[in-house]
Amino acid sequence: MVYGTPTPQDLLELIGEVDSGLVVMPVDLAFCATYMYYCYRFTASGKRAYYYGTIEGDVRNPGSLSWVRRRVDFIANSRYTKRKLERAGYRVVDLVYHGVPTDYYASAPVYGSLLRKQLGIGGDTFLVGYIASGHIRKGHALAAQVARAVAGRDPSVRFLVITDDTGAQHYEGLENVVVLERFGSMGEEFVRAFYGALDLYAQFSLSEGFGLPVLEALASGRLVVHADYEPLSEITSKETSFRVPVRDVVYHTDYTAIRFELHVYDPGEFAEVLLQAKDLVTRSKPEELAGLARSRAREFDIYRVYGRLAELLS
Repeated sequence: MVYGTPTPQDLLELIGEVDSGLVVMPVDLAFCATYMYYCYRFTASGKRAYYYGTIEGDVRNPGSLSWVRRRVDFIANSRYTKRKLERAGYRVVDLVYHGVPTDYYASAPVYGSLLRKQLGIGGDTFLVGYIASGHIRKGHALAAQVARAVAGRDPSVRFLVITDDTGAQHYEGLENVVVLERFGSMGEEFVRAFYGALDLYAQFSLSEGFGLPVLEALASGRLVVHADYEPLSEITSKETSFRVPVRDVVYHTDYTAIRFELHVYDPGEFAEVLLQAKDLVTRSKPEELAGLARSRAREFDIYRVYGRLAELLS
């Protein structure tokens, strides 16, 4: 296994030592062309190799590296990613969803109760969580509007947001939001405790290639509120999610080679759906809802989904 950008010498040595290769990276020509070439060199040497990728929109200028279309075999991590890669003219040989070790998250509520105590969040607080970087596609600006709307209607609801300094600035002045600027620096145990501390998880993002936090929340026994678009609606089921209508689709470009597809929702509608979800969660038996969420997550257990990768590589 090689981490970081391999040197030509690393590449030649690795190709000579292994029988097949799997590159796991976003599909972003601005940053990942080296890894695509890495995949191509494997196949050129007669070895089997795949690029297991994700994308949150469209490939910008897909013809700029025409050899990628001819020489690289892709595995998509969602139906959404598959559509976007095929639209770019890329060869997608299979779809394998991301997975999580569901047994690991079974103890999330135990660790979550300890985290609530550390944060001074009592049992009378209905806690809604979100974890994401500060990128525009993560929707923190709209999430803050949702928090404001909820604050005016139900003071028992608080939000626990894990993000970076860019994302944190959107929540300044909101007394019902606790922000932890720890995104990218958390251990697995803290992440598990985070989900376990919640009563409900809200995925405020506008664009995803998969949406791993949604799956982690389900594995922790938490239902999810999210905008109704793929791939988020691929991960959840109607029984384990509360879906907010998408009111518009806009596009955003920056320094990357991705044309991000943003699924915009109405913050007022999101707040309304969230409060409806709270009402259902508080009226239901926790173990029943947790059972539904975990049952859905087990469909994406690593031992169930990643076996297909082994089949493709062997």
